[in-house]
Amino acid sequence: MSKKLILLVVLFFCSALPLKAQNKINDYLNIPGPLKIDNKSYNLVWSSHPNDNYYKQEYLSPNEKIEKYNTLVMIDYIQGNLKPEDVIDQKVTELENLKKSNPVVNYKTYENNGEYILDFLITENSKDGKEILIAERNVYRYKLISNNKNKGVLLFAVSERGYKENIEKFFNNLKNDTSKLIEAVGNYQLPNIEIK
Repeated sequence: MSKKLILLVVLFFCSALPLKAQNKINDYLNIPGPLKIDNKSYNLVWSSHPNDNYYKQEYLSPNEKIEKYNTLVMIDYIQGNLKPEDVIDQKVTELENLKKSNPVVNYKTYENNGEYILDFLITENSKDGKEILIAERNVYRYKLISNNKNKGVLLFAVSERGYKENIEKFFNNLKNDTSKLIEAVGNYQLPNIEIK
């Protein structure tokens, strides 16, 4: 894989970056909204097209703020001759590196008919490492898109967060409903994308 392609893949799937609100939101992927997942509606609140091959869109329910969300839906698309397994391997390598300094980080991967799901947990800890400030559980679903108009990898993902003030509740919910989010993401009817 070329260095440029690796850089694109890393940029493509960096979810732990700080999110910022923006004024102009473009639906680069032409996805009708709102998205409905688990009886909740999510509206497009942020989008980015940082280079010719990469598109990123994020969705929240109407009562949430991007700066401190509970549930965020992401749809990313990168054009090119990529394989989903190469992209997921890159993310797993990133998680393995995080695990070296953060023992809370963990993940599982699943494969079904050429699609891949990566279920992972990351945290932001206090400087002394004694307290979890933010816990983030992500379920990423990777799918190869190959049709007359588009060729690349689509990421459909849901991110759930717990914060210092509700971290115990977050981990209890995670323990009791581990498979619920995986099923919601895995069974979601992926939208057809059309680059604008």
